[in-house]
Amino acid sequence: MTEQNSRENIPGSTEMVSSLRNDTPSDSYSNAGSLDSDEEVVNNENDTQQYTAVPITGTLSRRILTRTSTIVDGIRDDNNYASHRESMVVPPAPFGSTNPEEDHLSRKLSLGGTKKEHLTKEDTDALDSYDGEFNKQDMIDRPPDGTFWGWLSAVCVCFINTFSWGTNSSFGVFLNYYLKTNHFKGATMEDFALIGGLNLGLSFMLCNIANSLVRRFYYKSVMVVGIVLLVICYLCAAEAKTILQLIMLQGLLLSIAYAFAAGPCFVIIPTWFLKRRSIANGIATSGAGLAGIVFSRPTQALINKTGSYKWALRMIGIVCGVMLSISTMLIRCRRSLIVKADKPFWKELLGNFTRWDVYRQKPVLCLVSWNFLYGISYTILLFSMSSYATDIGLTYEQGSMVTTVQSIAQFIGRPLLGVVSDYFGKVNVTIIVTVLLGVLSMVYWIFVHSYASLIVFAFISGIMVGVNWVNFTPLCADVVGGGDDLLAAVSFLCLIGGPPMIVAEIIGLKLRRDGSSKPFLYCQILVGVAALVSAAFLMIFREWKIYRMLDARRTLIQKKLEDKRDVDDIARLSRYDFLLRKSVISYFTRMFYPIKA
Repeated sequence: MTEQNSRENIPGSTEMVSSLRNDTPSDSYSNAGSLDSDEEVVNNENDTQQYTAVPITGTLSRRILTRTSTIVDGIRDDNNYASHRESMVVPPAPFGSTNPEEDHLSRKLSLGGTKKEHLTKEDTDALDSYDGEFNKQDMIDRPPDGTFWGWLSAVCVCFINTFSWGTNSSFGVFLNYYLKTNHFKGATMEDFALIGGLNLGLSFMLCNIANSLVRRFYYKSVMVVGIVLLVICYLCAAEAKTILQLIMLQGLLLSIAYAFAAGPCFVIIPTWFLKRRSIANGIATSGAGLAGIVFSRPTQALINKTGSYKWALRMIGIVCGVMLSISTMLIRCRRSLIVKADKPFWKELLGNFTRWDVYRQKPVLCLVSWNFLYGISYTILLFSMSSYATDIGLTYEQGSMVTTVQSIAQFIGRPLLGVVSDYFGKVNVTIIVTVLLGVLSMVYWIFVHSYASLIVFAFISGIMVGVNWVNFTPLCADVVGGGDDLLAAVSFLCLIGGPPMIVAEIIGLKLRRDGSSKPFLYCQILVGVAALVSAAFLMIFREWKIYRMLDARRTLIQKKLEDKRDVDDIARLSRYDFLLRKSVISYFTRMFYPIKA
């Protein structure tokens, strides 16, 4: 038998050769003795296709599951990533230590450089294990995260906020009296709204001056000046005869008093706390809610009993003077805030307003933009509840109760926000709360027309509305550390964040549609839009912080010798290389990367 005949007698041999040669398939399938008909051929081909499809689908599913599992494991690994290597490396600086800015160390660190002659062994150990969660300055001057004096100072700041800025919570009571009695003839609603705006916004802006003074003078001396001025303003406001006098005393001068009495407190808490900064700040800022409980209804009761607002103002001034004096005596700052300078004070003051090395940093600009826009939502939500209640047909007493409920919610909510922020991440919680407030304003508040519904909204908004006060100082500290640069960063935020607080309520009143079924509609939309847009800047800030954290962790792994790296290290390096790429995909992945930040 010839070779050719042998090949012909092997079913499919021709096709095998053709396939190997990449020729077109032959017609020998139709001639194979094992196949009876064309129909059978078709059926067999279909069976073959079905048979081969199963493993392809299964493989794809397994790949998807494997990829998803890898991503989830990576996220879980990053969330469980411990910063234990730096957590207790450096002992807390002693009480009363000097400001780190005296040797310009913090500025060198912020620029990414260090000089070994300025660093101790403990300092270098801390920097060698730096994982990006906090600023490098905090790794060197590590706060003790509490102690008796730390927690006592947080409580003292709470009372200072209660009896300074917090007294503004009773302004609605005075406003109602001024309008009902026409005590100041010719005064408009906008005139009175300006007083409330100055109390909140202008005092916020003037914190830059107060924080500049504590760099040159003892911080308690600055606070005492503010306390004395506050008492004088309240006592003299009771004797005001014109609306201009009232604006000057209860508005302008009282704002200066607030800034001096309470402004330095912004930077006291970060000297005591690091990982617990948000909870400590939550306790400190809960004073705003406590003030609503302490002042609003007692002020109304005193006005009803005496028939005049004058004794209410006098009593607020006396009570605040006593409580602020006690709190100021007990408060402690862990280190000195004074910075020695050779230049005249006025030049130093001007220089504090032009700290471009701090102001131009991308994360600081993001925080400033967020705080500016969020201030609009915050102010309107804080001051409009009582007016909104009367506009939808509720009584003044019901409106007053709504305000009280909101104050109670703030007192509860701010420490709660602090606890949640320290656990899940300051940036994460601030973004979520900001978005929720924006959505609730446009989805729920617009449709509130009953007393019960308004109480619910006041409580929910009160829980969340103070997230800016709880976290803006800790977020600033994440960027510049708890040293001297924090004074500049916080002052910048206050300076830019003050104007919207001054005009927000006035704008809100101008947007009212009297006679409409929804008189606050435009105002509610403004609150929602401002909050949501502000959250976008926080997302950019979050991307910056995630990048810093992942880059620092990658650096720690790269410092290891290759033979010392385990399987987890190799997996992390691969993951970090992707996340830290300079690409649009990596940028947005970092922005939404679900880890604590």
